[in-house]
Amino acid sequence: MVVKIAFKGLDKVHKFIAELPKKIDKELTKTNQEFMENIKNDAINLAPVDTGELKGSIELEPVRRGKNVKKWKLIVNAPHGIYQEEGFTPHFAFIRNSSKLAPGRYWVEKNTPFVKPALERNFNRYLNMLTVSTKRALAK
Repeated sequence: MVVKIAFKGLDKVHKFIAELPKKIDKELTKTNQEFMENIKNDAINLAPVDTGELKGSIELEPVRRGKNVKKWKLIVNAPHGIYQEEGFTPHFAFIRNSSKLAPGRYWVEKNTPFVKPALERNFNRYLNMLTVSTKRALAK
């Protein structure tokens, strides 16, 4: 005695499974871009304002790998950006074009991080964003 079992509709299942990595990749790319845009916007909002050069120098640049963007770079082009973020040795500095201070020599010892706090603010939401985008890809 031979029992034969036939499953109908498996071609749709195979098609769904074959397209799943593409759908997830596309959704995760959108999520990563949204995540990095949030970090950029928070960094701009948290950056100290004197002349506005620091805020204006914060950019987001994609690093292309194939069709979808896998990596992003957050770039701060202002030369004093690293010192605001990481700190520096207190020193005297000649300040020429400040909106708050008259030109002259001033003792400088304060730094105001802006990228790290922006990353910390958004990192907690990132796991939730990934979960939502994965569910969205599976629902399609």
